[in-house]
Amino acid sequence: MRFAIFQATSVGDRRKNEDRAGYAYSRDALLMMVADGMGGHVSGDRAAEVAVQVLAKAFSLAAKPTVDDPAAFLAHAFIEAHFAVNALVAGDRAGSDQQPRTTLVAALVQNGQLWIAHVGDSRLYHLRNGRVTLRTTDHSQAQLLLQQGLLTEADLRYHPSRNRLLASIGGEEVPRVEFTRRVTLQHNDVVALCSDGLWGQVDDEEIAKRLSVPNLEWATKALVEEAVTRAMGHSDNVTLLTMRWLETAHESLDAVLTETTAGVVTSIFSEMDDAVPSDLVLSDDEVDRAIQEINETIEKFRRNR
Repeated sequence: MRFAIFQATSVGDRRKNEDRAGYAYSRDALLMMVADGMGGHVSGDRAAEVAVQVLAKAFSLAAKPTVDDPAAFLAHAFIEAHFAVNALVAGDRAGSDQQPRTTLVAALVQNGQLWIAHVGDSRLYHLRNGRVTLRTTDHSQAQLLLQQGLLTEADLRYHPSRNRLLASIGGEEVPRVEFTRRVTLQHNDVVALCSDGLWGQVDDEEIAKRLSVPNLEWATKALVEEAVTRAMGHSDNVTLLTMRWLETAHESLDAVLTETTAGVVTSIFSEMDDAVPSDLVLSDDEVDRAIQEINETIEKFRRNR
């Protein structure tokens, strides 16, 4: 398995950066993640941090060196992340609006296949030959208006309801994890995961064009900087994680090639020191509450595969 992977983030014009990104890989599998702590909820940065940490830990336990069932793995890991985020304020009765929440998008790559899951409006783009071939669908009120024909794709980036999310990791409702169709990767494909601070300023076609250049490391950093500049003093946090898939051993790209032969390597791009507790375990009641949602999610994905 050969790939080049890069990440960049900016606090923008906010007081702190509530975005988190990371990746983990074994000899034959790769997991990529981006989370965006939701504004207006306490400890959004901690929620994003915990979500990424939980998925990375789950991957380290499951990748031997591949994951047996990618759909089941992602479904269970997302639900575990949900309860881990809620555990940050266990016993707090202040109400759901005071619970930490975050978006979460993740991609698992193994055997040349790309598996995608997300909750919220952090996005994944699959790019081929400078074009967007797949993009996740936001879980937002604005997206519903788009589907009803009341908004255009261009309107979606600026409409005031685009930040009103219908699902999140954390909160009273167990989220319905959405799976996007599986993709067979080809040499030189690019996979990009980002927070809404990026796609809110740069449209899909430009994202594809800018990330199609040979130097993906430079393009990743430049695109984040461009999104901040375009916001003209009102920039949200902006985070972008990109991966170029490399089929052959002969690659002339000016990039860092990542490869390992044993074990799992994890990189969490974060500004937080607090990690998720290593002894975090779900209670029987929490598992019972989640299991029906998990099974429905997996079954829905398999029907649409």
